[in-house]
Amino acid sequence: MKHGGRTFRYAMTAVLVVSLWTAGLSFADNTDKKNELNQVKDKISDVQGELNAGKKESKSLAAQIESLERQIKTKEAELDEIQNNIEATREQIVAAQAELAQVQKDMTEQNDNMNERLRAMYKNGNTGMIEVLLGSSDLSSLVTNIDMVSRIYDSDAEVLQTMQATYDKIEGQKKQLESMTEQLKAQEESAKAKQSEMEADQKVISGKKSEIDKDNKELAAMLDELQAEADALTREIQSLQSTGTSYEGGVMAWPAPGHTRVTSEFGNRLHPVLHVNRFHSGMDIGAPNGSKVVAANNGTVIKAAYSGSYGNMVMIDHGGGIVTLYAHNTRLLVKTGDKVTRGQQIAVSGDTGRVTGPHVHFEVRVNGEYKNPRNYL
Repeated sequence: MKHGGRTFRYAMTAVLVVSLWTAGLSFADNTDKKNELNQVKDKISDVQGELNAGKKESKSLAAQIESLERQIKTKEAELDEIQNNIEATREQIVAAQAELAQVQKDMTEQNDNMNERLRAMYKNGNTGMIEVLLGSSDLSSLVTNIDMVSRIYDSDAEVLQTMQATYDKIEGQKKQLESMTEQLKAQEESAKAKQSEMEADQKVISGKKSEIDKDNKELAAMLDELQAEADALTREIQSLQSTGTSYEGGVMAWPAPGHTRVTSEFGNRLHPVLHVNRFHSGMDIGAPNGSKVVAANNGTVIKAAYSGSYGNMVMIDHGGGIVTLYAHNTRLLVKTGDKVTRGQQIAVSGDTGRVTGPHVHFEVRVNGEYKNPRNYL
């Protein structure tokens, strides 16, 4: 019995040792797994951090472009004001030069008259009081002669005073002209500096857009944002367009005279860079920076402003629920409320907004809904 009890204890001890050894292996194995899991979590966290940083960078890049384009818009307005001031100053200078020329002419005539008077006095001899007294036959003639001499003296004195006043006026106008000339010079230098600032900003924008063009993800995000804004415009167009009118314009004029190459048609298309199907709300016409953009038909401008993804954009109401849209312009030449005629230049083409290169984006909307521009041109 004792022998059997020892055997049982040995067996139990062996089982306990094996169990502890197995448990130790299991614990060590779990620790390793947890370490591996933590390492994976760390990697996920790093990747997520990089992804978030990339998103922030992408948003920052787009925000920088929009901020710079808004700065350019502000500087354009400032430059327009400076140019208006320059034009006004030039007109003032022309008027001042004309007035100065007239005053100098008057001065010359007055001077010639005085010289003629002096020559006559020298030739005939100066008439003094002694000559008047000796030459008067009676009291009546004496009074008459004295009055005549006094008038001559008064006339000469008045002429001299007038000549002095004219001379002072000439000197004053010369100083005013010099001041306006200096003012014009300062205005022209200010305009030149403002233009340089705008060109520098434009170069930065071009660089950032080139970065976007090379990054497919960022390009896709940009196109999504552009389409989202296009969809949002539907409600705005419906609220701004006229009601109870009819469209009588017929076939529309081509919005980019001299540039007929269409780089992207309306509708679903295989994007040349992303190689995926995307909807395009308008027609893109390949036109270099600075090209004319004209109204497709008579109408009223219902919006002319910088508009995020569309950049500098114009919308024209043609009646009958038909509105045309012209986007990505460098400069707008009309304002909200203006009446425009078919073929009138309304903007200068460019690449403002969410684009990677210059072109004219042209849309036709009927009650806010997209229509193929080809059917109206």
